[in-house]
Amino acid sequence: MDKLVASVLTMLHEWQERKEHPILQEHIHRHSFDLKSSKVFTYMVAVSVLCFVSLVGNYFLWQSKQQYKDDALKFRIIRVWRGCSSKEILWLNDVFDIHRNVAIIKKIKKHTDDYNVGLKAKADSLMQNNLQNKKSK
Repeated sequence: MDKLVASVLTMLHEWQERKEHPILQEHIHRHSFDLKSSKVFTYMVAVSVLCFVSLVGNYFLWQSKQQYKDDALKFRIIRVWRGCSSKEILWLNDVFDIHRNVAIIKKIKKHTDDYNVGLKAKADSLMQNNLQNKKSK
């Protein structure tokens, strides 16, 4: 019985020491990809091709979006001019497509924006006059 009590006491004493001074364990995580494996190589090639296709697609989408913006601005400037001749259309195509001139495009955009702001102000003043005429009747 004394041996049993002594062994229990030593186990408790060891347990207490481990609790006070725990042994730290290192967690080493290592990942390795063996390119000799055909699966890994196939997946890496597939992902690379997919990324390349995505980049090319995004570039063409950006080009298309830019073309739509240019066409909308051409339409707006023609509306500001209240129509245009064939020479003006050729000039617009030259400025936007053939010999792209960013400075002139910015001026055209500013001109159309100013026209739209002036048109909105004129429309607002006409609406105010219309409301005042209805109130006075």
